[in-house]
Amino acid sequence: MKLRDEGCILKLSPLGDYGLIVTWCTRSAGVVRTAARNARKPGSDFTGRLDLFHECELLFSVPSRGDLATLHSVELLNPRLPLRRSLLHLRLCGYMANLLLATVETFTPGGEWHTLMAGALDYVAEARLRPALLTHFEKRLATLHGIYTAALPAHVSLQQHFQHLPAGRAELLAALA
Repeated sequence: MKLRDEGCILKLSPLGDYGLIVTWCTRSAGVVRTAARNARKPGSDFTGRLDLFHECELLFSVPSRGDLATLHSVELLNPRLPLRRSLLHLRLCGYMANLLLATVETFTPGGEWHTLMAGALDYVAEARLRPALLTHFEKRLATLHGIYTAALPAHVSLQQHFQHLPAGRAELLAALA
């Protein structure tokens, strides 16, 4: 079964000699991993469309087993070019993407994950960077998971519930200050 959805790219990994595994946060299917065969070949239909944090319309086949879908086509909607103006912008977005991936399983439906991630990426692209951007994202993520309490910082709630969070949070907060 093929699905058409809109999503932002959170992670890219090589697949064989020419392919890519593209991890998306989509509006209806949640986190989705797709195989883009021959995406790194010169002249591929995917050339220039698959990059971190791009917002795209995608067509993919839902797998009958496992969690790796097949990516059929992609239309670039928003490349979020302002995110590329500094390494710190990319570090912050990368940490937020990894945090979302560490706490949300693939094919967990619900548009709230996409709304959170796409909104955060768009905001970081336009805002002055500061530590509050990360702490606000963590609070919203913990709230969506139903584990946020005012008694604990959101990152502590996430750490206690999920056991493992991405490395580098303290260094990132120091760089943002």
